[in-house]
Amino acid sequence: MNKLGQIGAQAFQNRMIDPAVAEHLGIYTGRTERLEDGSNAVVPDATGNVVVFPFIDGAKSVGEKYRAPGKRFWQRAGGRKTFWNADCMDDPALEGGTKALIITEGEIDALTAIDCGFHTTVSVPDGAPPVKEGEDPERLDDVEPEEDARGKFEFVFNNRDRIKRIQRFILAVDNDPPGRRLAAELLRRLGAARCSFVTYPEGCKDLNDVRMQHGPDEVVRLILEARPYPVKGVYRLSDYPEADEPRTYSTGWPEVDEHLRLWLGELLVVTGIPGHGKSTWTMNMCVNLARRYGFTIAVASFEIPTVPALRYKLRLAASEEPSSRWTKDIVSHVDKFIQDHFVFIDADPTGEVDEDMTLEWLLERAAGAVLRYGIKVLVIDPWNEVEHSRPKSESETQYVNRALRQIRRFALRHHVIAIVVAHPTKDVGRGGEARTPTLYDIEGSAAWYNKPDHGVVIDVPDPSLNETVVWVKKARFSWSGKKGDVTLEYVPKIEGYRSMSGGPPLWPTASAKHEFG
Repeated sequence: MNKLGQIGAQAFQNRMIDPAVAEHLGIYTGRTERLEDGSNAVVPDATGNVVVFPFIDGAKSVGEKYRAPGKRFWQRAGGRKTFWNADCMDDPALEGGTKALIITEGEIDALTAIDCGFHTTVSVPDGAPPVKEGEDPERLDDVEPEEDARGKFEFVFNNRDRIKRIQRFILAVDNDPPGRRLAAELLRRLGAARCSFVTYPEGCKDLNDVRMQHGPDEVVRLILEARPYPVKGVYRLSDYPEADEPRTYSTGWPEVDEHLRLWLGELLVVTGIPGHGKSTWTMNMCVNLARRYGFTIAVASFEIPTVPALRYKLRLAASEEPSSRWTKDIVSHVDKFIQDHFVFIDADPTGEVDEDMTLEWLLERAAGAVLRYGIKVLVIDPWNEVEHSRPKSESETQYVNRALRQIRRFALRHHVIAIVVAHPTKDVGRGGEARTPTLYDIEGSAAWYNKPDHGVVIDVPDPSLNETVVWVKKARFSWSGKKGDVTLEYVPKIEGYRSMSGGPPLWPTASAKHEFG
């Protein structure tokens, strides 16, 4: 058996590692010797000054790493890439989960853990990957799994079968940028769900530093108290910040509020037979939100031009006066209200630019409106006029699901109310007599019911009566409303809605008070 000579033993004593532990793991001292072919080799020599770390895998040496005075390191050419102390990975306790495999950045740290009683400890063979100055250590380049068969992480590939069987890992790599890069690389290969990490005391960057400065008990403590890496998308209750139910906002009609309370971050879908007022009701509700809460609303209206058609609707809703009673003063004040509280998402206000206004295009501009104008509401009206670009391999149902998820994520990320106005299919009017549509009648998918937080159907049961029924077909949360229907009086001259009780309008009219917001 090769021996660990005096120089090697002293080197480990200087690191507070028992030389007998090192020697038991096959570590020995040697000297460099020039061979007949002119190359240098390290041969065993108890009086030598080179410390040799053999890589034992399958009970035989498959490689060696050499450490000489002056911090000189090199490896035997042609060795198999594997973990140092790889055979400990065959311990049945690792597969059973009663022990964890500790992975360190270097052999000295692995020996430190072993000397403190953690025998299932390995070291990576080549240290940590370099990190350029100013580079985020945890931002990784894409890599194909098969590249590991020949790259820097070949040692992981070569032990893939062992790694599959191991239940728990503790990453005890260096606390510096290269160490964090190594941890990130190991995490994506081992899986965060199986991994924990150690937290070093201030002034220590690795396990041997802890042993040297604080003693073996501190090494034992920090390994036993290793903390699990967060698993993205999996949390305990204590991981969530304390939060109350979201604040809800009035639609502007108290009767409707009993069934529908709006909240920032939601997706609201509005449907109804063409001509029954779903766009008009939506614009009136937006005016109510702007008046009461000072909200700024972004409108992507693809069916009617902003000027003059949509402006006319907004003037009626904001003034609550028929156009025949508009004075220059009223129009001036109403237009200032619209200017202050509405922005419009369009290709070009002159109509000269012809762009494909896809959903991605729309949401990108809506994000800009959040940053520039602080919008709190996004209206897409109507859905079928958006340029829907989907791959040939994607069905319409798959696309609608994906698109509504995108809109809902946008609403949550930017803390806005996202409203999508969508036409039902022509089947609703089949047979010559239209029926009240449901959310399932919107073209494309049952996702129109499943994905929204609120679903509303606007219906006019009898066109001879100035009555509009607001059906709340879905309210995801009890605090945001409940299913039901409310009948509002429709006022044709102002294209607005009022309570059926005959009480005064909710908001002062423009002729009575020229204040908007």
